[in-house]
Order: sequence, then structure tokens, then C-alpha cells
Amino acid sequence: MNRSCPPLIVVALGGNAISPPHGDLSLGAEHRTVVTAIADLVPIARAGARLLIVHGNGPQVGRLLSAPGVGDPARLDVHVAQTQGELGYLLAAALDESLGDGATVALVTRVRVDADDPAFATPTKPVGPVLTHRPDGVPAVQMPDRSGWRRVVASPRPLAVIEQAAIAGLLAAHHVIAGGGGGVALARRGSGFSAPPAVVDKDYVAALLAVALDATQLVFVTDVAHAFDRFGARSQQPIARMSIDHARKRLAAGAFAPGSMAPKVESAIQFVAATHRTAVITTVGAVDAARRGEAGTTITA
Repeated sequence: MNRSCPPLIVVALGGNAISPPHGDLSLGAEHRTVVTAIADLVPIARAGARLLIVHGNGPQVGRLLSAPGVGDPARLDVHVAQTQGELGYLLAAALDESLGDGATVALVTRVRVDADDPAFATPTKPVGPVLTHRPDGVPAVQMPDRSGWRRVVASPRPLAVIEQAAIAGLLAAHHVIAGGGGGVALARRGSGFSAPPAVVDKDYVAALLAVALDATQLVFVTDVAHAFDRFGARSQQPIARMSIDHARKRLAAGAFAPGSMAPKVESAIQFVAATHRTAVITTVGAVDAARRGEAGTTITA
């Protein structure tokens, strides 16, 4: 990243943080929720920083997979790209409404993964609707309350963002929406690439880009106010601040849930260890306070 550019803030915007509550996935409700989330980020841009927003898309992909005649579990790559376009458009439009037309660019993004990643041998990421019967011929997990089954796919680690150079170039003059849903996963097969049925965690992609592009700060916006010790228990305690050493110890002890808070903490560690800058975990409505260390969880070197 050219150091003459404005300071870069990378925001990992969780799918649940920008999806309407109570399962309302209508486009009108989604638009209103996106506008609320973006309003929290506008002050960062107005203060002179550049924004790179990496968003989740789980509920939106689930909606597509549930649509008869539309959803195709074998073509997750297409559905990830479709929702990148949908949410990228809504996020860019909301940001431009406040900052001026043309301030923001949304980019369909692909990420390279290792075809031999162990995640392909043990798929764990639920996708699509709850099914009444276990699907034939594909990995699936039963719901905790035994109400049905969900298909699971691999969640490999990202190795590189294919459009990284394009993102860097766009950031010289624009805010950028990229890496949506973790990007479309591509694995090398022989002399080319194929799109395996896989979902990449957007938090890992956000950290990958934040390190590569020399970001000033990495911000995770999710649907909980902090990272917690003993989350969900009566004795749960919010974590206001932790060093990467303490974060590693908590991860090793299983303090953070796999697939939700654990990837955020792991990604924060990756960024802070590489840059000696801070990462924060917070929720919509508290981003500004969290960046000042007055809300959320701050991870430091």
C-alpha cells in the first residue's frame, strides 16, 4: 500500500450484523439494516481514513439455497458471487449516500485455497436450509435440537486474494467493498483452478488483506458487544482488552466458539502480530467507541 494514501481501516462486517433480525430476509429489510450498519462507519471515512469492508453473506446464501429452482448446493461459487453483488451494491450505495456518488467501489472477489487443505476431509460449515431428512450423498449435521439436518461444506483457510492488487489500486481513490462472504474459493487443479464446494471465513480474508495492505486497524463488527469468557454461561464475562498472548491462551483453552468468535480472535492475532497495531471486536452502534477503547474488545500486541 502506498503510504501517501489515507490511513486504511479494514472492517470485517459480520453477516448477522447486516442481516435483518427475526429471519426477515426481504430486500427492503436487508436494505434498512445495511443503512444502519454503514451509518456507524461513515464517521471513519469523514475523519479522513479509507475503508475496506469485507462482509459476511451466510443468511443471503441460505436464502438462495432455499429458493426452489434457484439454489444449487453444488454451485456455492455462483451463490457467493451473487451475494457479493447484492450486498456490495447495497453497502456501496449506502456509503455513497453519505459520502457522495462514486466514493465507493464494490468488487467481486476470489480467493485461492489449498486443494489439500485438511478442511476438505472434514467439512464443518453448515449451509442452506434446515432439511427434514438427512441428505443423501453429501456431508450433513443434525441440528442441536434434532429438528432436522443441514448440509456442511469445507471451510479452508485462504492463501491469497486474487484481486489484491486491484483492491490496492482502487483504495488510492475509493472506499472498497471486497472479499464478500470470504470470496469465491478457488483451488488449483492441474494447470487451472476449480471451485470446490467450500465457504471461506471472511474474518481470515479480512486479516489477510489488512496485513498485506498495511492497514492501520482491523475492526470486527458482529452481533455481540464483546468477546466473552465463558460465553453463554451465567458466569460469562466481557473481555475489554487482551494481549495476543492472552488471546492465544484463551483460544487454546477453548474459550471461543469455533466458527463464530474463534475466527475473529485468530484473525485479530494474525493482524496484531504482523503489524503491532490494534484490532477491535464490537457491534453495530459501538464502532466509534470501540476504536477509542471505550467499548468492545481491543486486542493488542
